[in-house]
Amino acid sequence: MNNMLRIIKTHNESIIKKPEDDTTKPTKTCNCRKPKECPLMGNCLVKSIIYKATVTTDNDLKSYIGLCETNFKNRWNNHKSSFKLEHKRKETALSKYIWDLKDKKVKFSIKWSIQKKTNSYTNVSKRCHLCLWEKYFIITADKSTALNSKSELISKCRHANKFLLNNVS
Repeated sequence: MNNMLRIIKTHNESIIKKPEDDTTKPTKTCNCRKPKECPLMGNCLVKSIIYKATVTTDNDLKSYIGLCETNFKNRWNNHKSSFKLEHKRKETALSKYIWDLKDKKVKFSIKWSIQKKTNSYTNVSKRCHLCLWEKYFIITADKSTALNSKSELISKCRHANKFLLNNVS
């Protein structure tokens, strides 16, 4: 019984402890080799954000709303991978659209921006502001230019899973 209490206590402490609270170290906001080519203008290492990708072609403009709990650069690299590797072409609505443009040989550019920085699920509030804000931005987006599907609005928050006891290692 003592062993189980220790495991639960360690798990709870690791979740509650926030490394972002350490103000003694200045936090890096970008680690791009070429800072002028940073996808978020020097803020690629920011965490827990809602982002927007605006895809521009010669005669069209489409936007995609997404979220990331980890730093944006990891999410951005996953998007880039889904644009390059054909077996990942259906991972997101954005990658489907990019692959459609590539198949039609249409030139495009993607501009990334931060819509909101917020917190993910906490066991105290039992809410995930990250998922709620993403849904808000998808609902309020211009329907004629939005790439997101309506099924994203009814999806369950995946950030609460880290608080389940069966995920204790």
